[in-house]
Amino acid sequence: MDTIKYNILVVDNEEAIRHSIARVLQKTGYDVHEARNGRQALDILTGGDFALVISDKNMPHMDGIELLQEVKKEHPIIEFIMITGHGSIEDAVKAMRMGAYDFITKPFKKDELLHLTGKALERYQLTIENRRLRRQLQTIQSDRYNFIGHSEAARHIKNLITRIAPTPSNVLITGGSGTGKEVIARLIHSHSDRADRSFVAINCGAISDNLIESELFGHVRGSFTGAIRDKEGIFTVAGDGTLFLDEISTIPVNLQVKLLRVLEEHEVQPVGATKSFPVKARIIAATNRDLRQEIAAGRFREDLYFRLNVIEIDVPPLTERSDDIPLLVTWFIKKMNRELNKNVQGASAEVLHILQSYNWPGNVRELENVIERAMIFCDDELLKVEQLPAFFTDQNKEPLGLKAAIHFFERKHILSVLRITKGDKKEAARLLKVGVSSLYRKMAELGIDDTLIGNGE
Repeated sequence: MDTIKYNILVVDNEEAIRHSIARVLQKTGYDVHEARNGRQALDILTGGDFALVISDKNMPHMDGIELLQEVKKEHPIIEFIMITGHGSIEDAVKAMRMGAYDFITKPFKKDELLHLTGKALERYQLTIENRRLRRQLQTIQSDRYNFIGHSEAARHIKNLITRIAPTPSNVLITGGSGTGKEVIARLIHSHSDRADRSFVAINCGAISDNLIESELFGHVRGSFTGAIRDKEGIFTVAGDGTLFLDEISTIPVNLQVKLLRVLEEHEVQPVGATKSFPVKARIIAATNRDLRQEIAAGRFREDLYFRLNVIEIDVPPLTERSDDIPLLVTWFIKKMNRELNKNVQGASAEVLHILQSYNWPGNVRELENVIERAMIFCDDELLKVEQLPAFFTDQNKEPLGLKAAIHFFERKHILSVLRITKGDKKEAARLLKVGVSSLYRKMAELGIDDTLIGNGE
């Protein structure tokens, strides 16, 4: 282990003991800082990048337990070793329950101190590495999950995500099946301070009524027939990350009372248990039903609705944001190129017109499936009409509408000019008599990117 990378803070009001510990650690190669009390320690931690705090338990003004509590609140990844006097095992156990890595009892030997320090720093490094891997995973998932679009509705939703992501508030996402509710939930999580923690999703409608209580809240062994061991519920599994409850309206009314209590008290009681456990996860719920109608019909509790609906995001159907379809098509083509090992560069203008004219009962999910099917049968660089399911062409033999015709001409003309200028956006903007920023905006709106410029329609 390259110890020089780690900053360690030694905290003790007794100067001789503090200096002695610091010298031992410095000789091993650690970068050691000292603090004579808890307040000074917190000031030092604020201004540096520390991996470990070694602190005496008994200090005036702020003892080691109080310092541990503050450190874990402000710097949760920093490891903490508590120094205790002989016979203070109870305090040491309390410290470990509060997040300390371990404790060491006075008087201790040099080798004992170095061994414990090394093990604590190994755990610190593992935490750092896990966070790095989670960030990488989050980057991959951000590439997979994105709310694509430049329509007014899409911009409004993106703005909501940006504003509400940093908050801990509950969110209710409404909209038809396939509109992208889980995508929005994942984006809220990835833009929050919980991004490096768990995102746990559960479809409440896919679980039978006799199992959903155990799935949500957990159970203890012997609480019902078949409960042969303790089981953690999904609230516990989510930890202090984000819990996404999809199709929340399908939860039976008798369980809605228990769910409401979890949201109000921030604690969960497993089936058959006699005590409750804290719940720290942020809750994001989603439904494709009108919950006010469900309330009126007696199928959903009004108090639960208001507890979930602190912030609401209503996702419109794809037909209400058809201007986003070219961008979505481009996004799905790039995604499918990776998954299907293809090199499709885009879709023809006729394909885009047909897709924009369709009513999309399955919304964005249906569009993605159609693009995947078309790409399976595509051996060229452009998706053509013949690769679409037959019912698309059967329903789209009528002449272009005015909006679609303008869209068709604009896209074709801009592509033509870009090919003339060999992709030079500044020159293309001059020929089109628009600003460069306007050209980029129009290209995004029409689903034009550099991969299309070298290909004929």
